[in-house]
Amino acid sequence: MRVVKEPKISLDLDVDHKKIIEAALFVSDKPLQLNELAKLTGINSLGFVKDLLEKVQKGYEGSGLEIVSTAEGWSMQVKGELLSRVAHLAPYSDIPEGCKRTLALIAYKEPVKQSDIIKMQGNKVYAYIKFLHNKGLITGERYGRTKILKVTKEFERYFGMEKEKIKEVIGSQLQGQV
Repeated sequence: MRVVKEPKISLDLDVDHKKIIEAALFVSDKPLQLNELAKLTGINSLGFVKDLLEKVQKGYEGSGLEIVSTAEGWSMQVKGELLSRVAHLAPYSDIPEGCKRTLALIAYKEPVKQSDIIKMQGNKVYAYIKFLHNKGLITGERYGRTKILKVTKEFERYFGMEKEKIKEVIGSQLQGQV
């Protein structure tokens, strides 16, 4: 009887899955939910995917990037303390132009009624406001049949400066157009 030894193949699928998760977070222009990452990696356990995400997250400790979990999902971003130093290299490319104009109006006039913004820009603003709210940049509080809109702390973190400084920048740009 001949015994055939099978070669030992060491497959660290954990590493491959972590690489897929890292690559997905890097290229995605929006946060990814656990179920999306599970589908990409072929893993059926959301708990296992979350454990892998946390391992990837730990791998970025001490670097200029971080993996964060928000209400929208998981994303890779520049650490807050470095954002103001590098933000000019890719100025807010993940926000469409119409949303940027709406956000500038809200920031400049806050607190502002949603109905006033709609009078200025039209009905398309409903979609812009929803986008900005989902991104965590604005909040809306019911006020009769409309909402009062304000920017959030995430707005300041995203743009890398305090909202009063941002209002000054917006004001100076508006004066330059008049």
